[in-house]
Amino acid sequence: MDARVSPVAVTQALADFAVGLRYEELPADVIKLAKQCILDSLGCGIYGSAKPWSQSVASTVARFGQAQTACVWGMQMRADPLGAVLINGTAAQGFELDDCHDQSMSHYGAGVVPPVLAVAEAFGPFDGRELILAVVVGYELGTRIGNTVSPSAFNRGFHPCGLTSTFASAAAIGKLLKLDVEHYVNALGLAGSQASGLMASQFGAMAKRFHSGKAAQNGILAAMLAADGLTGVRDVLEAPYGGFCSTYADKYNLDYATAELGSDFEMRRNGFKQYSSLASSQTSVDALRAIRARHLNRGEDVAGVRIETTETVHRHCGWPYVPAESITAQMNLPYTAAVTLLEGTAFVDQYTEEKLRDPKILDLAGRVEVVVAPDLQALGPHEMRAVRVTVTTKSGEVFKENVLYRSGHWKNPLSDATLASKFRDLAGRVLQPDAVANIEAIVWNLDAQQAPGSALAAELGKLKAAH
Repeated sequence: MDARVSPVAVTQALADFAVGLRYEELPADVIKLAKQCILDSLGCGIYGSAKPWSQSVASTVARFGQAQTACVWGMQMRADPLGAVLINGTAAQGFELDDCHDQSMSHYGAGVVPPVLAVAEAFGPFDGRELILAVVVGYELGTRIGNTVSPSAFNRGFHPCGLTSTFASAAAIGKLLKLDVEHYVNALGLAGSQASGLMASQFGAMAKRFHSGKAAQNGILAAMLAADGLTGVRDVLEAPYGGFCSTYADKYNLDYATAELGSDFEMRRNGFKQYSSLASSQTSVDALRAIRARHLNRGEDVAGVRIETTETVHRHCGWPYVPAESITAQMNLPYTAAVTLLEGTAFVDQYTEEKLRDPKILDLAGRVEVVVAPDLQALGPHEMRAVRVTVTTKSGEVFKENVLYRSGHWKNPLSDATLASKFRDLAGRVLQPDAVANIEAIVWNLDAQQAPGSALAAELGKLKAAH
């Protein structure tokens, strides 16, 4: 095949869909899901704002002296949209709490919600319906594009958030700015030229936390540059040489990009996290919590743990735990399994600096074995994180638990009450109580808001006294 000739016009089809989609066409459940994604992302970003990596990014942004047209979540700071989203996207992905689309192995909240809110505040006013529509389009194109290269791009060592969230951000901002199809195609092409991120950062580097912030920033650039006439690769997804899929994945399936496009929403397969660890460890957390609740008095009674799972989980987090940074523990299954058995959960308080080298946690983590099970590996893409967990106690008792879908997976969703509690917990650690309540009210009534970008900004800097 001529390397200059694309097999199918996938990029064009996605642009046609995105540009043509109207708010009135959105199903009620998709509108509700968009609000949940916005609220969850805000909670994650507000909490993450106080972390060292977010502060480092904020310090760098402040040195540039940017126009102060957009708010920084959880800080008394403003910047231009590019600076604000670099900070807010980093913070939102910054403690492994953000939402997750399992098949594409990516987190779109940190790449979509910060740019939509920043651009709405800086270049608005945009009303709440426009924000919801932009968020839906961002998630829809991001997840579909992510599916085309998953898990191959991940297996090659690319971080999906840095890759596909760049497209998601560009898609959302292109919709918010009302680009026509020609300019929208160019925005996607410019996004593809900026997609980046390396998985080696998971072993002990803050860089992983910043990939979503950079993707969010790159997406704004792609959309606004396209609006001002800069052209991108017009067949960026399907180009057989030098295209996104052909370059980043050994195996890819372009059909995922357009399957049921216009008749179903891939965003419906997005899920949320109950724990503060990578999604690939959370089926194990569910299994271990169930075993602990039913059979164990305390985690110290455990002699060993065997976790049978898929190649994806084994590669992603099944490696031996050696303390380094907090990201190392959050991306590691033996540590996460051990702290879950000892403390009963794996939320933010289980990944504090003093626990990363706790002798009890290290000892038990060293007795967690992670292996690939052929029958689990043979399951479909939605079951890529399935586990079969066996816990053996020091007295010789053996307990088993199987989990196909983590709590928060679209096939095992978290309740509205659980998601609301998560937001209030995370945001309430940084913001004043009235600000937390006001943000929640604005988001849940977003479709009736005339200028939600500025309304949210007014609340996102109301810090508690300790901050």
